[in-house]
Amino acid sequence: MTKKILVSCLVLLLVLSCTIGVAAEKVTLRFSWWGSQDRHDRTMKVIELFEEKYPDIDIQPEFTGWSGYWDRINTQMAGGNLPDIVQHVRKYISGYVKNENLLNLTTYLKDGTLDTSNIPDSLVAMGNINGRQYGVATGVNAPAVYYDKGLFNKAGISYPSPDRTWQDEVALIKKLHDKLGILGSANLTSQTDVGGFTVWVRQHGGALYNEDGTALGYDDDQIYIDFMEMTLNVLDSGAVWSAPERAENADTGVEQDPITRQEAAMATIYWSNQLGALVNSSGKMLGITTMPKLDNQLAEGRFLKPAMLLTVSANTEHPKEAITFLNFWLHDIEAGKILGTDRGVPTESKVKAALKEDASEIDQAVFDYIDLAAANAGEALAAQPPAYQEVVAAYEDVYWKVIYKQITPEEGAKEFREKANSILANQ
Repeated sequence: MTKKILVSCLVLLLVLSCTIGVAAEKVTLRFSWWGSQDRHDRTMKVIELFEEKYPDIDIQPEFTGWSGYWDRINTQMAGGNLPDIVQHVRKYISGYVKNENLLNLTTYLKDGTLDTSNIPDSLVAMGNINGRQYGVATGVNAPAVYYDKGLFNKAGISYPSPDRTWQDEVALIKKLHDKLGILGSANLTSQTDVGGFTVWVRQHGGALYNEDGTALGYDDDQIYIDFMEMTLNVLDSGAVWSAPERAENADTGVEQDPITRQEAAMATIYWSNQLGALVNSSGKMLGITTMPKLDNQLAEGRFLKPAMLLTVSANTEHPKEAITFLNFWLHDIEAGKILGTDRGVPTESKVKAALKEDASEIDQAVFDYIDLAAANAGEALAAQPPAYQEVVAAYEDVYWKVIYKQITPEEGAKEFREKANSILANQ
């Protein structure tokens, strides 16, 4: 009898040890993102909080600045080694969806595993591509113009309003330069990544792409010509960076914008969630307003968008754990307070309310700006076609030729159209 009891005890101990061993086994998820140092610091704190609440899941961080991020992700994608969770942008996501690199989250959304309670349907839809859910928006964002109130006061110039036109913007930049002896702004707008041009085209009643994404969505090349002539006008005035200076600073981060050193009264176009990084770098609160409107515009070209999307790799071995992290990111109020508005104004209503209740000066400014941007926004941008990145590269190539005056705006319009339409037709 004693022997039987001993054997039973040994079996029980073996079972318990196996159970403990299984329970102790952790899942590791790789999470990749880009951003400023401020974003890295916030994200690491959220990861620590997540790991405290979910001790069976470890998050392995992989982060860098914007420059080089997509080269790295594309290399990982080609090698079948994408991180489990990837910070994405809507403008690039179609290509990854087309190549089946991202996990279709639709089933998880429908059965409630991916929790989108307290998130408006319109904001959930920001992660929908071609009728399927491939990501969740980290927050709502809008292009923003930043300006140094102190320098405007010094120059005796009124702060820029959402009602100003592009012509007003050009005159303002030149006037600031003349009054202060510094740059009016580093650039007229975020031109090299096609962002400013996209707004300009929409204001002329067109779109950058046609409905099925197989060609450009505007027919009149005068739209491009006028935009680049306006760019050259400002460049020739000396009120913004010269072409060589712009090329030299093309890959610098938000913290290196000359507004942070009081070497410019206005910043090149950034996103509304980047106010914190700019303020931390400049050591002062900045003003924030919308991009200009077009005089006699045919449509409202300014827009809101998901700041970023969190997506899951199609090759992940741990989809449920990855979704657990997404749910935590969306709904945990403590995590939301750590993140603030760095990745946009939160989409989850309870998190947003908690942030508003105890908002910092920076976060309150972003909340107020999103309200302003929403009141001056047109239709949401359609999802960009899979070849978007190639089109942007073609746009940048032609852009540099024009601002270096190697070709005319007319020649640039023709070259960009030929390159873009060829890329889009053959994607």
